Amino acid sequence: MMTSAVGGCHCASFLTTHLYSINMKRNIFITMISLVASLPFTPAFVNAAPGKNTPKRSTLTESLLILRNAWVLDVNKGKFLVGKDVVVRGDKIIKVGKAPRKLDRAKVLDLTGSYIIPGLIDAHVHVTAHRSNNMENTYKHLEYFLRHGITAVRDAGGDGASLLKAQTEIREGRKLGPDVYFSSFMAGDLYYNRGQGLRKEPYSPWEQRLVPGDDLDKAIASAKACGATGVKLYHSFDKDFLPDVVKAAKRHDLKVWGHTMMYPAKPVEVIKAGVQVLSHVSMLETMKTDTLFYRRTTPAAYKDSVIAKLDITEFCREMKAHHAILDATLCVSEKDKWVFPLAKRVHQQGVKIVAGTDQIVDLKRPYPRLVDELDYYIKEAGFTPAEAIRSATIVGAEVLGEEKNRGTIKAGKKADLLVLKNNPLLNIRALEKIEIVIKSGKIVK
Repeated sequence: MMTSAVGGCHCASFLTTHLYSINMKRNIFITMISLVASLPFTPAFVNAAPGKNTPKRSTLTESLLILRNAWVLDVNKGKFLVGKDVVVRGDKIIKVGKAPRKLDRAKVLDLTGSYIIPGLIDAHVHVTAHRSNNMENTYKHLEYFLRHGITAVRDAGGDGASLLKAQTEIREGRKLGPDVYFSSFMAGDLYYNRGQGLRKEPYSPWEQRLVPGDDLDKAIASAKACGATGVKLYHSFDKDFLPDVVKAAKRHDLKVWGHTMMYPAKPVEVIKAGVQVLSHVSMLETMKTDTLFYRRTTPAAYKDSVIAKLDITEFCREMKAHHAILDATLCVSEKDKWVFPLAKRVHQQGVKIVAGTDQIVDLKRPYPRLVDELDYYIKEAGFTPAEAIRSATIVGAEVLGEEKNRGTIKAGKKADLLVLKNNPLLNIRALEKIEIVIKSGKIVK
């Protein structure tokens, strides 16, 4: 992230012009030094010895993008800072504050009256099929996400080879889309075979069957080698075997993601095993044994009464003690209205919740379902708009293990930014109307 020699002239007009030129150059030099001093790092040319390999001073400004005089969201404080400039060099933010008025070869956008927030993160998507994936569709879905302000996604279970290809081509600039993070999907034998040996084809590094006695380090190493950021522990893990799998993943520096209920491992057992992100608040229904609750013909009022009496105190206490994050996925439960007050109670007890949709992309929709998810958080689960945005930015970055690199607008972080016409802290639906999308310092929309 200079003078030409002039000789043979001694007139007063030349002296005046010459002195003016010197002053102008001195002012430019002072301006450049001021910018350098404000950077979170020292450019290479500052300490480099003169020579043919010394970069020119112009490299400081040739890739600068200055977003001037905007309202800039402080995600952690939940408020906008008024009249700030955001200076971007390459793919990084190098300053938030006031930029110099003039810089050579800098692209300047006057954003007076506009709002800047970090790029959004959907922490639960599915953009590939498990087998026979259509890459054309995958790229269409990823481009849709990016053009609507989602600059990073976590695919919670898909074709790892396709996801690695998409991840690589997007990072190298050959395809358009958000940064892709994905998991290696893992489950026990009961999930795959029901104890009957139904699965005949070989498993892959991104879709594995694990049972006690397996070489877990070998399994996890293969998952990491295929490009996975984490493991997705799905089903058929008990409270005795689950901690072994979690420890193996952490030994190899993979994030540990999984279902809230592991069938048979229960929600509190899942937390205590060390799973870092638990998906689906709806799975808390398994904490109470009530066969009538699961019948399709059971009246909604009865289900509401069962959930209202559900004791989630221990679950919430353990979530906070283990610094675990809940991937609530309200969008997939919107027909089961009892899920909303349950999510509200979890939020009220201080559990950290991330925004994820668990939805297949509908390219005909004018905006992604992530906006609906955040709207549910506010209207149904008691979030403030600032808390909702935080769930789709810095909390999403924590899920990915990328909180040092993204999720807030701060010097040194990746320049994934959205420019909005209206204030999302007043109405989260402002996210439906994005003026500019900036990904890795480049303007997409």
